[in-house]
Amino acid sequence: MDIGFGTGILTKKLYDDGYEIYGIDFSERMIEIAKEKMPLAKLFQYDFSKGLPKELEDVKFDYIISTYAMHHLEDKDKIKFVNKLDKHLSNNGEIIIGDVAFETRELLEQCKIGSGDYWDDEEIYIVFDELKESFPKNNITFIFISHCAGIIQYKRLL
Repeated sequence: MDIGFGTGILTKKLYDDGYEIYGIDFSERMIEIAKEKMPLAKLFQYDFSKGLPKELEDVKFDYIISTYAMHHLEDKDKIKFVNKLDKHLSNNGEIIIGDVAFETRELLEQCKIGSGDYWDDEEIYIVFDELKESFPKNNITFIFISHCAGIIQYKRLL
């Protein structure tokens, strides 16, 4: 499942490889564009800050992905959302979140200074060190991508 798939550019690669695609996005227009690219995908218009649509309540996924969407949630809501998503993972399933993300607050502040007017103070970017304590099973890791991007990988533990 892809959360916040937009026009489906990234998801289409999985679709073309034969994967069954589910997705949610708040924009009707994005769904229309993505549906043209992936006519068999199961796409839902929904505000993920409210969880998942009822049609997906009983569905399990091997992978739940999200790119450049989680920065719209407050940190406490990111934690709640990942915990809710855990219930939708199959055994050994994973949640993979790619976003503007930093391992430490210090790295965020350095990027903010270096970005000048391009920095968006309205977004709530991920600081991994401040969130990881909320996952005591130690099943969440940070993968550095660049000075302003990272991947959060959450693995469901049995």
